[in-house]
Amino acid sequence: MNSPERQQDYDYIDDNAGLARFCSALAQAPYCAIDTEFIRESTYYPELALIQIASEDLLGCIDPLTITDFTPLSEILVRQGLVKVFHSCSQDLEILYQKFGQVPSPVFDTQLAAAVLGYNHQISYADLVQQITGVQLEKKHTRANWTRRPLSEDELDYAMDDVRYLMSVYQELNDKLESTHRRSWIEKDLLAMSNADNYEVDQAQLWQRLRGVQKLKGKNLQIASDLCRWREQVAQRQNRPRRWIAKDDVIIEIARRKPESLEALSKIPELSDKVVKRHGEKLLQVIAEAARTDPAQWPQHNRINNLNSRQMALGDCLMALCRVISEQNSIALATLATRKDIDNLILNQKSSRLAQGWRFDMAGEQLLEFIHGQSSIGVEDQALKLDPK
Repeated sequence: MNSPERQQDYDYIDDNAGLARFCSALAQAPYCAIDTEFIRESTYYPELALIQIASEDLLGCIDPLTITDFTPLSEILVRQGLVKVFHSCSQDLEILYQKFGQVPSPVFDTQLAAAVLGYNHQISYADLVQQITGVQLEKKHTRANWTRRPLSEDELDYAMDDVRYLMSVYQELNDKLESTHRRSWIEKDLLAMSNADNYEVDQAQLWQRLRGVQKLKGKNLQIASDLCRWREQVAQRQNRPRRWIAKDDVIIEIARRKPESLEALSKIPELSDKVVKRHGEKLLQVIAEAARTDPAQWPQHNRINNLNSRQMALGDCLMALCRVISEQNSIALATLATRKDIDNLILNQKSSRLAQGWRFDMAGEQLLEFIHGQSSIGVEDQALKLDPK
């Protein structure tokens, strides 16, 4: 098994002129690989610390802590003739959107492509590199403080590995997508990745992320929702993690007790005196206003449609068939279908991913034929198969 050679084969870009030169050269490339390093342990917004970019001819490590004019890079990120390649890109795209006010486009996600080409579902970058190039990447700097300066040569070289081999991975996966005619399977998802709405916080839905929120309903749930909005706004304004403002269990307990005075508020477990002193009056105002909200506007939990025993047995059969179909098509079962997809197909066909796109072509149509009694399960050589009636 190969190990990556340690040599400085990249440009370290830490001034405006250097960035302009690098981006001018990069603009001629048809595609490039991008990765970021950031820190967000003590902030609401991630602090972008490095941007690593590679093309077939260029390899650059951009220091955003020293550069002041990002115009050339901003233009590159949305250049339509230049495909931006990421691995598991959601965090990178969110950070770049927050930094530059626009989402890179067009993009290619190697994790998504690998998923429809028979690799493990949500395969890691290191595993994908190893399987495609034979290179075993090191992991010793996974906890590095990327905002510290100066960074060691070893740390920088480690960071560059995240794009150094991504080009070879992209080329291999891109060729496989073409030869297997599976590119169309991921085009819709790739387009959606560049939608800025995906990286904006929907404050009206924040309550759904609360741990333990299932315990609340009615007026209590409205209070929790409004408290979540308040916490989000304070966290953004102060650039501090949400948990530093108020933990989830504190919000749940406040919503449950509905305190009407500072004294009652101060008795909430884990709600510090400092928070009560600084935000107590505002918290009481939020609680009071939420309690006066029209009940017709109260948030509601999504209705859970439970399968009956016969439907559960049917779901077991459909899941087994999906396993067979995934093996026949060299695709991970979790990529093809989850149990939720199966349950949705039984309860409400249109809401299931198996009724849409390539999943319908590969499996959904066959599963619906079985559901409607147009085929039956048989066994041949100890393997399940569908037999038409």
